[in-house]
Amino acid sequence: MAYPKTVEAMLLLTDVPVVAIDQESIFTFVNGAFEEEYGWTSEDLIGKPVTEIMPSHMRSGHNVGFARFLTTETSELLGKPLPLSVRYKNGSEKLSDHFILSEKKDGRWRFSAIIDYPERNA
Repeated sequence: MAYPKTVEAMLLLTDVPVVAIDQESIFTFVNGAFEEEYGWTSEDLIGKPVTEIMPSHMRSGHNVGFARFLTTETSELLGKPLPLSVRYKNGSEKLSDHFILSEKKDGRWRFSAIIDYPERNA
């Protein structure tokens, strides 16, 4: 899979699960492929923290790393596939590749991610 280069390009994808959050780590977008794959709907997630779809053991690490990024505006994790677990609405978990991009627009950060099964990319 050729990954998109911008947040906007990622938000146009319909064939892979995509989500977006703002700089407060709150969902702003969930596409249909994500809804179909993971059972969450836009109504379930828009306005809620991204930690909703994270296993509980990952939440504090995310919060620390996210705060560090907002302070330093540097990251070694963005723009490359990361094997991370995602939590389905039914509570089960699956290891998935996450490809995350960020963009600062009008002084505010936003982030988008493709959250896909590793075996789909094999």
